[in-house]
Amino acid sequence: NKMLRLSSNQAGVINASSILPVGIVGAGETDTGQRGATLVEQIESVPGMNIVAVADSSINEAVDSFKKSGVPEGEIEIAGDLSQATRATAGGKRVATQNFEIVPKLASIQVILVATKDSEESATVAFKSIMEKKHVVILNALTDVTVGSVLKLMADNAGVVYTFSAGDEPGVILELCNFAQILGFKIIAAGKGKNNSLNRSVTPDDLKEASQRIGASPQALASFVDGTKTMLEMTALANATGFVPDRRGMHGPTASVDDLLDIFCLKEEGGILGRVGVVDYVIGNVAPGVFVIVRTEQKSLIDELKYLKMGGGPNYLLYRPYHLGNIEAPLSIAKAIFDGEASIAPLGAPIAETITMAKRDLRAGEEIDDIGGYTVYGTIERAEIVKAENLLPLGLAKGAKLLAAIKKDQPILYDKIRLDENSFMLMLRRLQDGFFRKR
Repeated sequence: NKMLRLSSNQAGVINASSILPVGIVGAGETDTGQRGATLVEQIESVPGMNIVAVADSSINEAVDSFKKSGVPEGEIEIAGDLSQATRATAGGKRVATQNFEIVPKLASIQVILVATKDSEESATVAFKSIMEKKHVVILNALTDVTVGSVLKLMADNAGVVYTFSAGDEPGVILELCNFAQILGFKIIAAGKGKNNSLNRSVTPDDLKEASQRIGASPQALASFVDGTKTMLEMTALANATGFVPDRRGMHGPTASVDDLLDIFCLKEEGGILGRVGVVDYVIGNVAPGVFVIVRTEQKSLIDELKYLKMGGGPNYLLYRPYHLGNIEAPLSIAKAIFDGEASIAPLGAPIAETITMAKRDLRAGEEIDDIGGYTVYGTIERAEIVKAENLLPLGLAKGAKLLAAIKKDQPILYDKIRLDENSFMLMLRRLQDGFFRKR
């Protein structure tokens, strides 16, 4: 509504489509398995928003993302440097580029949507965008859970917003949590549905046919099947709420929506939980939805909720049967610009971490590959345990070399690995650890 009113108020003064100028880095596959090009088309369809520039390692992907959204080819200019891109945008052209550093530096852009699936690139682009005082909407969960706390701190100091995107499960669950807490409910558990069975040893080779059917790469699909993406998403939620995993890796029962109230309650009440205020997930028909289990002891409220057919209490289910992923990204863009607020971001120091686990028996000297690959998977753990046991965050694992053999399903420790010292993510992580260590 704010965008539509602003468009109307500005009629005849500025083209409505240029009120909220956005830049996107990453037009190919995102870490959700979706296409960054879909983001361009979606944002272009929102009144008051338009994409000024798209950067991608494939110039064809960048150009095609504009074409698919209806931008005439004559209005798209391929730019190799900032001066060329600045002239193009001043002349009303859209910019396609392979140079990621151009987009944060374009003066006309207010928000950078970081959609690249490469976590190292995501961290670099997010940092440079914040340094240029641009709002950042990041879609890469691995980047967020590894260095989101320090990026959020830097954004706060720069007077801009750092946020994880609204449409992924963590942001949608947080909306339900906020709704519940405003109404005075106590949150017992918050979680998501996992829409495939869990196989921690799966590799891209196992999923070639399945990936073709759904239109995602085998590696992206493997990161879902082996549980890594679920762990990353719930880590992001933990860091934004203060909730924790009840145990390493969470419980992850197989269940239906109708089972949730009976399962996600304390053990003494017949459930599986050892504490309240936890993050978790369910395998089964809960996906693609998300849920929050809430509780109230107020007799009058229990009577009212029974009348409203919410059950007999004292625990109740709040359930949203869908999340729209990248399609909801415009909500984060608008919230950052109009309200100066994040859809979802870390509260401060990490509450939870996604740690690195061996997908198979690993030999000394092996190099760790990316998530959804052949060497490791991620699982969630409380941050204080990660620190006490010297466990390696998954976001630092890629490109690192093992100093000792690691057995399958065992965690990898800092002292068993030689990190990639050229990693920008590692530099940010050390800044983050140092800052919060001093507090």
